[in-house]
Amino acid sequence: EEKRVSTARATVGGRAGLQGNYDPRELIPDDEGSKTPETVRQTAKEMLEALGPQRLIANLGEGLGGKESTELVQAFVDAIHEESEAMIAASAKS
Repeated sequence: EEKRVSTARATVGGRAGLQGNYDPRELIPDDEGSKTPETVRQTAKEMLEALGPQRLIANLGEGLGGKESTELVQAFVDAIHEESEAMIAASAKS
């Protein structure tokens, strides 16, 4: 999966936008408590690193099914905004 998405960005470059399908299972709490705002931020950042923070529609692969934690959904939205802004700012400095 990771190779496929980075290949997609390499193929289209800046000529076209991409739609990134974040795995909505990352937003559903589990019995082990392994899904946290921090893990959501990290996996969202990994998606941004693979696809680039610009010309990207960051969405959920299968949409919301009703089992997602509102806290984790908010963490996803916040992470996409904050991490993409940081990446864009960092690239502008280099």
